[in-house]
Amino acid sequence: MNLIKYITILPILITVSILVFSAPAYAQLDEQSAKSSDILLSLSPAFPGPHEQVRVSAKTFSFDVNTVSLSWYVNEKLVKSGKGAIEINITTGAIGTPTVIKATAKPPTITNYEKTITIWPSTFDVLWHSNTYTPVGYKGKALPVHGSVVMLTASPSFVGENGSYKPETLLYEWRIDNILQKTQSGKGKNVFSLPITKSKNVPPQVSVRVYNENKTIIQEKHMTIPVRDPELLFYEIHPLRGPLYQQVIESNYQMASGKETRILAEPFYASGNPASLQYQWSIDRTNLISDTEHPEILSYYAEVGNSIQQRILLEITNPFNILEQITKSFHVRVE
Repeated sequence: MNLIKYITILPILITVSILVFSAPAYAQLDEQSAKSSDILLSLSPAFPGPHEQVRVSAKTFSFDVNTVSLSWYVNEKLVKSGKGAIEINITTGAIGTPTVIKATAKPPTITNYEKTITIWPSTFDVLWHSNTYTPVGYKGKALPVHGSVVMLTASPSFVGENGSYKPETLLYEWRIDNILQKTQSGKGKNVFSLPITKSKNVPPQVSVRVYNENKTIIQEKHMTIPVRDPELLFYEIHPLRGPLYQQVIESNYQMASGKETRILAEPFYASGNPASLQYQWSIDRTNLISDTEHPEILSYYAEVGNSIQQRILLEITNPFNILEQITKSFHVRVE
């Protein structure tokens, strides 16, 4: 009999316990409505710059945004409201001028929804240069080749509520082909070293994300680094004016017999200093002994009365980069 009484009492105790703990929680929700930030706001573009048009979109998993009225405020001013008003378009201000966007919704529940974001327009430049060779006075950019190194520098213009940010106080995430480069990323690391390890057919894709410590200001840039093959160009050296850079010697070079000319070879985009390169000149497959002081210059003398055509070939190799070999030829016509 004692065992039967114990089993009968147990369900009663459990029922009472549930009622005691459930009642106060239900009463609290009934007294006042809750506020939730369960609205997701997305930007397009994701990292706006100054004076840029931006689409702001809202979504949530808590209710159907297409059947509930949404209200949008920009810098505390109501700019749009209504059912299905799931996005607005705004224009950012100048660098350092914040744009505060708030979205509110009141579905037929006891919860009100509200989300606020602040856009701090910012921008930054990425400058890069390679260690390849170009002649003195060349106005073009030294382009990278296989085996060279490219240096990239990010120069941000970030202004927040506490003023301007110095580059060394920001954080940088560098990626190559979408792979994070951990050792070169981090606080103050706005300079990035990129070894070119692939051919021109596979140019590296570089991206860098810059942000402050609390991530209220974020910017990101993507770029493709062009990769070239080294290019060898020949120029006549004028006795008085020096190299005639305005006129490249292409496939043929004509000169009179009894004259002497000097030809300069310029290895554009070679990954090494020209002084460290090895030059091998040849005439009709006969190798010549290069000038030890100026191996990049060929002196050619045409004997009097000769009428001849010869093929001049130059092969340049880099002793520090066995894969770098530059070869080019032209014909000399003597009349």
